[in-house]
Amino acid sequence: MIAERRLTLVSDDGVARDLVVRIGKPERTPGREEFSCECQIVGLDAGKVQRIYRLDAFQAIQLVVNFISTLLHHYRREAKGRIYWLEPGDDMGFAEPGDTTAS
Repeated sequence: MIAERRLTLVSDDGVARDLVVRIGKPERTPGREEFSCECQIVGLDAGKVQRIYRLDAFQAIQLVVNFISTLLHHYRREAKGRIYWLEPGDDMGFAEPGDTTAS
């Protein structure tokens, strides 16, 4: 993994736990003309590693960040509790999907 961000999930009953978001180094897919990039959110969905495939390394990174953003914002909307990066109420450092202003 080449990047990591630690977030805090606070449940409605006030219990805090850590979430760790990780992004892997893009790699050329063996035998194919594309790249893939891994990502993981430890603390959600048993920390399953996901792999995103795209035409080049840059696009793979962009789509991994969008994928992570979508998952985190969906979880924050659907779950009871709050997720934040630096302070309660922030955007976790991942813009809302469709928002062009990233932190």
